[in-house]
Amino acid sequence: MSDRADPGNTRLHLIGSRSVQTQCLLDVLNEHLPASLHTSLADAVSIVCLREEVDEVHTILLIDVTYLGIERILEELRSAKLPENTYPALMNVDRDAAWSSQSVVHGIRGLFFDDDPVSVVLKGVVALLDGGVWISRETLLKAIVQPAREHGPNGGAHSNSNELTRREREILGLICVGATNQEIADKLFISTNTVKTHIYKIYKKIDVPNRMQAALWGAKNL
Repeated sequence: MSDRADPGNTRLHLIGSRSVQTQCLLDVLNEHLPASLHTSLADAVSIVCLREEVDEVHTILLIDVTYLGIERILEELRSAKLPENTYPALMNVDRDAAWSSQSVVHGIRGLFFDDDPVSVVLKGVVALLDGGVWISRETLLKAIVQPAREHGPNGGAHSNSNELTRREREILGLICVGATNQEIADKLFISTNTVKTHIYKIYKKIDVPNRMQAALWGAKNL
């Protein structure tokens, strides 16, 4: 279940070096994805610097881990506090990387491995454009079952769960199973604006910045 984005109101920032490989990938994306999708190659730029550009539109940040390094990427994601309509994804990831599940906790929506063919990258980017995720079930499961202390200050067992109202717990449960705002509104017979208000309050109470982390928190604490 996903919130499909309008390609004409969507951006894809490929963050990496201006290498032949990166430029070729961008060319392939431009060739096979909707022509109305706005794409760019951003080198020598921090994620934080893109913060102002991603407020109004659905944005995918496709970040080369060999270019920025995972420690810097995760630190900048924590600092940038990206809006919910921004989906960061990592490419050139080592399949054996021990930090893969940790990256999910920090809001990463997609993982593309260094041996993935271009066809897989294209399929994954389409999933992100549709509001989905491109992460294996195994990695998501590892993220959910990590010890609570690895999830940051909000990670204590059942932390803050008693502060949620019945309606907020209901909505968080629906977020955990992948329901979109519209699907939540339809199921609970409320407006999408009301859903957004509840979600905003949920984020504040459980101290998470985005939907992915709320789902992970809910899977551990509800």
